Amino acid sequence: MTDTAVLEALYQYKQQATACALVIVVDCRGSVPAGPGSKMLVAEDGHTVGTVGGGAMEQKAAEKARDLIRRGGGPELIHMDLTQSSGHVCGGQVSLYMEPVLPAPRLIVCGAGHVGQAVCRLGAYAGFCVTAADDREDILSPENLPDVHQVRACAFEDLFSQIRVDAETFVVVCTRGHAHDYTVVENALKTPVRYIGLLGSRSKKAAFFDNLRAAGFSDADLNRIHTPVGLDIGAKTPREIGFSIVGQLISQRRQNGCKNRDHTTGRGSLGPDGPDQAASPCAG
Repeated sequence: MTDTAVLEALYQYKQQATACALVIVVDCRGSVPAGPGSKMLVAEDGHTVGTVGGGAMEQKAAEKARDLIRRGGGPELIHMDLTQSSGHVCGGQVSLYMEPVLPAPRLIVCGAGHVGQAVCRLGAYAGFCVTAADDREDILSPENLPDVHQVRACAFEDLFSQIRVDAETFVVVCTRGHAHDYTVVENALKTPVRYIGLLGSRSKKAAFFDNLRAAGFSDADLNRIHTPVGLDIGAKTPREIGFSIVGQLISQRRQNGCKNRDHTTGRGSLGPDGPDQAASPCAG
């Protein structure tokens, strides 16, 4: 298997938003099954492309790579002893560089008005894979939303039947009316999305929560809703509100969750944060 095949598979996984890890032999001593530069790509489901030597050593390396994907960690350098005392027969030692390549966190912005446009632009710049959704097709234009990865023109009650969401999805609700906001929030609570942010006042929150409780949602369900959405920075204009919302999204993403499942950052990263990261594809 050539390096070209490994890199082509890596490109395909990125296009399909499939989590994977690149494993490279960076050093070896003694008798080892593969030399420096040997590469293997390990998908989240365990499928591999390429080889770092085969056998039990490669199987163990693939398991470590999958664990790294699941943990959402950054790059790691793994040292493996292939001597007989460790249950191997080669007799050498190998060092493997493992780099997780994970899909950008998905952000769905429900409502493409002035605040929604600001959240879309800033969210994309912050490294989210952004989908803008509205029932007004005319405002879902490239001029209004130059940085989004996808647009969805549909009735808000149909949104979550038309777009893939999971436990690592962020949803911001800022439609043009309370009725549409309620529809989106109610349907979002029926999904496993990681974050639901609702634009509005504390009085709006009280009314919404009363209606949601009457509809059968529990306090645990309501605790998933961040409202009024955004950090308290005294924001007034749509752009300032966009900054406050995206600031909270970053805080949730980095401090609490999404299982850290975002592009790796720092030295040795395959995908830095910022505009380049924002251009990463997302499926659904």
